[in-house]
Amino acid sequence: MKLEAVELLRLEELLARGELPVDALPILLEALRHLIRCRYRRGAARATTERRRKRRNSTEIRKKGHGRNGADDYPSAEHVAVAHPDLKAGDLCPEPLCPGKLYDTHVTNKDVELKAQPPIQATIYERQVLRCASCQKTFTAPLPPQAHGAKYHPSVDAILSVMRYALGMPHHRLAQWQRWAGVPLSASTQFERVEAMANAVFPVFRHMETMAANRPLLQSDDTGARILTLLAENKTRAPDERTGIFTTGIVARGFDGALPTIVLYASGRRHAGENLDRLLKQRTVEAGDVIHMADASSMAPSSSRRITANCIAHARRYFIEAYQAFPEHCERVLEDIATIYQHDDKTRGMDPNRRLAYHQQHSRPVMEALYKWMEKQFRERLVEPNSRLGKAFSYVKNHWRGLTRFFEVPGVPLDNNETERELKPSQRHRKNSLFFKTEAGADVADVLLSMIRTCVANSVDPVHYLTTIATHAKQARLSPEPWLPWTYQQTLERLN
Repeated sequence: MKLEAVELLRLEELLARGELPVDALPILLEALRHLIRCRYRRGAARATTERRRKRRNSTEIRKKGHGRNGADDYPSAEHVAVAHPDLKAGDLCPEPLCPGKLYDTHVTNKDVELKAQPPIQATIYERQVLRCASCQKTFTAPLPPQAHGAKYHPSVDAILSVMRYALGMPHHRLAQWQRWAGVPLSASTQFERVEAMANAVFPVFRHMETMAANRPLLQSDDTGARILTLLAENKTRAPDERTGIFTTGIVARGFDGALPTIVLYASGRRHAGENLDRLLKQRTVEAGDVIHMADASSMAPSSSRRITANCIAHARRYFIEAYQAFPEHCERVLEDIATIYQHDDKTRGMDPNRRLAYHQQHSRPVMEALYKWMEKQFRERLVEPNSRLGKAFSYVKNHWRGLTRFFEVPGVPLDNNETERELKPSQRHRKNSLFFKTEAGADVADVLLSMIRTCVANSVDPVHYLTTIATHAKQARLSPEPWLPWTYQQTLERLN
């Protein structure tokens, strides 16, 4: 017997009122057997029931993103108007004994139908060929208007780029799928197409780099990378030479969404600090010092034109790791950090100066009290400095200025979580595809992933954008600014 949560709640209410029907006994017995089989879940089941009851009785508006998708959640769907096959407005009502007439309500009943197909499809235009019986000259029918003219439509390059670098689909897996579907597309051909796509968007990418260098806030972080040519070099490098290989993610943005967000990637020997130094060389004098949010790594930029801020989430992880051995001390720190995040959540929508004033009033006392408490733990020798907890305290104390920059400088975020999220596609690609063969292949990935993730960060469809850039590659090369992810739609409207 399958137990439905709604049915159990109904029976629970009837039982409370003393109105339990006789036919409910089998259901209650089955529920009892289920609890006996799963004793360890009693608490969870009880808590879940309480949450359901609270949610059902609550008048609060639930957050968006829950439940099934309605017809309006498919903006790119094809719409097909379906008229009633037997009735129309003005006809008599088909119900017996009803004298009324039908009228159009101008309301439609929307049913969503989803279909699947391979990512790449093929169309073969069989053009008629005529030959003159006298001179033997041939005459071939022209391509129809809907034909692109080249073998590979720009959308092919866009789809391959998104699937490979943003979604982590290796070329050989997609080649298998295409072969099964009867539209073969080899792995080598796929790389040729994504390389052509990278060449088309490269001028726009370089322009975005210049814009990112002059944003007021830069966030950076590193993850590991595998490039076979560099791994081969490592075998012959001197012991004091660098052997590390990195992928750096940089998020450049303004305050409160005032400027479009730009996401950049760079893979190779340079770490995040060196890549940021290279980017800041393009920063103008008028832009002033940049706020740089990162973890407290030793691989920091050498540029003096930055205001350093450190990630509170990194500091929090030290206490999460030490929690099992030192629960009471870690609980105090974690609660204070949670309070800071609650304060920051209340500043959403505020301008940077108002947000700064709010944190100075509410968050500064919490952080200062935490600092004094940690000093007391060391001073009274309540915490061993070399223990895991002592090292967590030392990390916070040593980087206190960067961790508390958010209540000293307007616009400083609490953490670097946004950059870490943007590194996930690179990590997924490394997991699925294992490596890049050459640095040139890594450069192709960096350019395309930068464009794709910048589109996503600004709520732009990356496939449509890349298709558009590939279609208008010459115009984008001559003048990149009208073809940025947040300006290309207006440019298309002007052209059309």
